[in-house]
Amino acid sequence: MAIALRSDVTSSNNAVCLPHWRRVIFKHLFGFLAILCVPVYITSVYLCAITHLWGMVIFDTFAYLFLLALLLLPHFSDKTRFSCGCLLAYAIGVGFLIAIGPSGAGFFWLFIFPPLVSIFLGRRASFYAQFLNAFSLILIGVVYHFQGLSWPITQDYSVGIWAVVAVNFLVTNAMVTLTMGYLLEKLSVALDSTLASRQATVLGLAKLAEYRDNETGAHLLRMRQYSKMLAAQRMLADNPPAELDDDFIQDISLSAILHDIGKVGIADAILLKPGKLTPEEFEQIKAHPVIGGQVLRSLLEYAPQCTFIKMGRDIASGHHEKWDGSGYPYGLKGEDIPLSARIVALVDVYDALTSPRCYKRPFSHQEAIDLILEGKGKHFDPILVECFMAIHGEFEALSKASLDNEVLLTMMQPKVV
Repeated sequence: MAIALRSDVTSSNNAVCLPHWRRVIFKHLFGFLAILCVPVYITSVYLCAITHLWGMVIFDTFAYLFLLALLLLPHFSDKTRFSCGCLLAYAIGVGFLIAIGPSGAGFFWLFIFPPLVSIFLGRRASFYAQFLNAFSLILIGVVYHFQGLSWPITQDYSVGIWAVVAVNFLVTNAMVTLTMGYLLEKLSVALDSTLASRQATVLGLAKLAEYRDNETGAHLLRMRQYSKMLAAQRMLADNPPAELDDDFIQDISLSAILHDIGKVGIADAILLKPGKLTPEEFEQIKAHPVIGGQVLRSLLEYAPQCTFIKMGRDIASGHHEKWDGSGYPYGLKGEDIPLSARIVALVDVYDALTSPRCYKRPFSHQEAIDLILEGKGKHFDPILVECFMAIHGEFEALSKASLDNEVLLTMMQPKVV
C-alpha cells in the first residue's frame, strides 16, 4: 500500500499538472476575450444590422452567450469546455467567411483555431483542426466558385485569389501550430521533471524529521492524502474561503508533509522517549513548530514567490495552534490560524490517534471520530470538523489499508541477529 500510494500520489500530481495549467490559461484567455468582445460584439452587430445581415446578428449573439456559458457554468468537464471553446473560434471564423467573404475577421478566427486546439487538447488534435480548416476553406471556395455565396464588396475577386490566400493561410497556420505544439510538449516534460524534483526534495526534507521520530514513510503519504481530501471537501462546502482553490489543494498536498520538520532540532532523548514527558521536556517539544517555521522562512529568502514553501511555513509553525486560542507556540485563535495549518492540525491528530506509537496503542476509527467531535470549536475549526465527518469513511479506508500494509512490511523485514 505504501508503495502503491506513493506511486499514486506522484503520478496523479504529474498528471494533474498540465490540465491544471490548461484550466488556468483557459480561464484567463477566454475571460479576457469575453471582456474584449463587448466592443467587438457591439460593432459587429451594428455593421451586420446596417447591411441587413440578420443571420450574423443572431449568430454573434449566440456565440457571445455561449462564451459566457463556458466561463461561468461549472458543470462542463475540462475536455468539453476546452473543445467547445476551440470550436467556438472555428465557428466564428467560418461564420464570418460565409457571411461577408474573405474578411480579416474570418481568417483571424480560423487562424487561432488550431493553436488553441494544440494548447488545450494536444498536438494530435491540432492536426485534425488544421485538416478541418483546410476542408472548410476548400469547401467555401468551391461554393463561391459555383455562385453559392454572395459576398458584399468582392469586385474583381476570383476563386484563384481565394486559393492563393487559402494556401498561404494554411502554410503559415501550420508553422505556428506545429511550433506551438512542440514547445508545449517540451514545456510539459520540463514542468513534470521540475515537479518531480521538487516533490523528491520536499519528501527528503520531511523524512529527516520523520526518521528521527521513528515514523514510517506511509505517515507522510497519508498526511498528503488526508490534507488534500479535507481541503477538497472544504472547497465543496458552503462559503469556501477565497484562498481555497485548485492551487491551494495542489500546494497543501505537498506542504502538509513539512508539518514536523522542526523536530530535527529536538534532542533524541526527548523525541524518542517511550514514557510520559516531564513538563520541561514537553516545553522543548513545543519548540518544534518555531524551529520548523524558522527553517522554511529562511528558504523563502531564496524563493520568495514559492507558494508551497509559504504554506509549509504556515503549517509547520501553526499546526499545533487551537481554534479556541489554547494552542502553541503563539496562541493564535480562530481564523487567525492559517487555513492550511487548521487543516493539517485536524488530519495530524487523526493520523496520530489511529496509528501505533511507542507510547500508545492505535485508537479505532470511531474513537478518533469521538475525540475530534469533542474538540470541535475548541481544538479544531468547526466547519472543518463537519467536512471531515462528511468524508470520514474515506479516511478510515485509507488509514486501514495503509496501516495493514505497514504491519505486513514490518513482518517481512529480515531479523538482525
